[in-house]
Amino acid sequence: MALTSEAARRLDIAAAPRVLPDVPLYDQTSAKLQLSDYRGAPVVLEFIYTTCPDVCLTLGTAFERLDAVLPPGVPLLSLSFDPADGPRRLGWFANRHGAEAPHWRVAGVEDPKARAALLERAGVVVIPDGAGGFVHNAGLYLIDGKGRLSRVFDPEDTNGVLDALLFIEG
Repeated sequence: MALTSEAARRLDIAAAPRVLPDVPLYDQTSAKLQLSDYRGAPVVLEFIYTTCPDVCLTLGTAFERLDAVLPPGVPLLSLSFDPADGPRRLGWFANRHGAEAPHWRVAGVEDPKARAALLERAGVVVIPDGAGGFVHNAGLYLIDGKGRLSRVFDPEDTNGVLDALLFIEG
């Protein structure tokens, strides 16, 4: 069976969950937090940038659907990889999709080295497109209660996320 590099990455993550680095974050309200603040319960994560004209809108819509059905103990985290996405732009994205902290945070990583380490560990590829945007792979990322990236789903596969939450380590 032939696999794309994205399919191979997802299978590798499912077979061997990987701990994500504990990076400092800021959210749409300018609150400071750490990725480790989410340990102890699963979290659904997406990597976005606020001015993305295509796949990030699909991801935001998927998070809107998840926000309506997830139990209160399962937070959502939209994490921007764009250094230009400060709290104001994060707030704009949050308002556009109905994200309300603390259940659904839209956040950024201020430190460029920490951001790069997180993206690398998660297998997220981000390439500047030369027009102020980015080309990037996309998915819904499931983090278990131990801070491990355990599954990656297609952006539209909210049912897969909900099913996986039944079996994830909290």
